[in-house]
Amino acid sequence: MGLLARYRRPWSVLVLALLAAPMLTQPLTPVQSVSQGEARTLRPAPDLPRSLPQWLALPRALDGFLSDHFGLRETLVHANALLHYALISPTDVRVVYGRDRWLFLNGDAMLQQSMGLLLRRAEIDKFADFAAALRDNLHRQRIAFLVAFPPNSSTVIRARLPAWAALRPAVVEYDLMLRALAIRGVPAVDLRPVLINADAAAPVYRRTDTHWNKRGALLAYNAVVAGLGRSDWTIDPPRVLQGTRSTPGGDLARMLGVEADVSETEPAVDLSLYSPTPLKTTAIDTQQRETGGAVTETGRDGPTVLVLGDSFTEYFWTDYFGLHVGRYAWMHHELCGFVPSVLAAQHPDIVILAPTERVMFCWNK
Repeated sequence: MGLLARYRRPWSVLVLALLAAPMLTQPLTPVQSVSQGEARTLRPAPDLPRSLPQWLALPRALDGFLSDHFGLRETLVHANALLHYALISPTDVRVVYGRDRWLFLNGDAMLQQSMGLLLRRAEIDKFADFAAALRDNLHRQRIAFLVAFPPNSSTVIRARLPAWAALRPAVVEYDLMLRALAIRGVPAVDLRPVLINADAAAPVYRRTDTHWNKRGALLAYNAVVAGLGRSDWTIDPPRVLQGTRSTPGGDLARMLGVEADVSETEPAVDLSLYSPTPLKTTAIDTQQRETGGAVTETGRDGPTVLVLGDSFTEYFWTDYFGLHVGRYAWMHHELCGFVPSVLAAQHPDIVILAPTERVMFCWNK
């Protein structure tokens, strides 16, 4: 019986049509430089080689370009992402599946850090020395100072980690960092206990994202203002947490290419009982990174609070601090390479240094 037997011929035509479809649709496909679904830059067409090394590199460069630019690519990549998500098989090595389809970042050595496999004591001492020097400089200006590290999701929600990563170690870098800061007399608050305890009742981090959710951000905010000695700024969670709402998939779902196809629940926060005022936010030029910063005017009488943080604090704390302070300023910590004059220009009364646990070391120092 031949390969192209009569009953196989329609299938052969269908297979050939499917294989030819990307090539046939390529002329109609607009050239793209960025894949929104994959959250990455696509490889450009190689330039005409002008030297022997460039000729030798041409096949690899051309293969990369053709892999990123063919007809129906977005559709096929998306279909592949959905299939892998359904099979619990990540399409991106930066994402790890936990239990109950929780996603965790596998980058910046986050999992190894939360598992206690990394204890970078020299880097811890370097950051603690930096924080002590910043504390001394601010103290001379009568500016209060506090260090607060938003924990890794893998540090807080261990019950949803894959089994190989869920064991609780005796000591982690977060512990060593708090000890190093205490030795130098640098005020710091441990955000882990309140989040771990609260997560037993309801999630404090997002299922498809690296970040905490609004409930987790609120509990961390309360711990921070208590650490500042401003318990009068705390916000009562039962008064403001009003159920949940559905929200699209987060940054980890985006890495897997399924952001638009998955959803999760996010705590809904209603601050109306605290009589919020209209907020006016303007950008800050930090002179260093595109992330920049922003200052929010609340119209209230109160101090200026400046947070040197990252995406865990950029938006989550604005409304909470906005209930109590006169101005809330946020600047990216720039891996502790921020320009001091930009900080001083905000005339803060309180400075909070808050890099996320996985980037707590100020690598450029």
